[in-house]
Amino acid sequence: MPESLVDLEQQRQAILQRLLELPDFRSGSITATYGTCGKSSCHCHQLNQPQHGPNFRLTRKLRGKTVTETFASPAELQKARREVAARRRGGRLGGSQDR
Repeated sequence: MPESLVDLEQQRQAILQRLLELPDFRSGSITATYGTCGKSSCHCHQLNQPQHGPNFRLTRKLRGKTVTETFASPAELQKARREVAARRRGGRLGGSQDR
C-alpha cells in the first residue's frame, strides 16, 4: 500500500532537518608550497637559503579539470581545513557535483 501524503511530508521534513545539521564541507587537498620570487637579489635565490612559504593551496577537481585556490587570510585557511576534514569524515551525499 502506498504511503500517505502525511507520511511522505514527514519523511521529507526529517531529511531536510538532517541536511540542515550538516557542517559546511568541500572536496580537495590542502598543501603547503615553497618557492622563489622574481627578485634576483632576494635571499630565496641564494644557495642554502630558505625559499618563500609556506603558501597554502587547495587543489580539487571541478568538471574534470584541476582547480587550485589560494587563501587570502589564515581564517580562510582554517575554514577550508575544517570543510575538507568534514568532507572526509562525512563521505558523499548521493551524487557529486564536482565531477
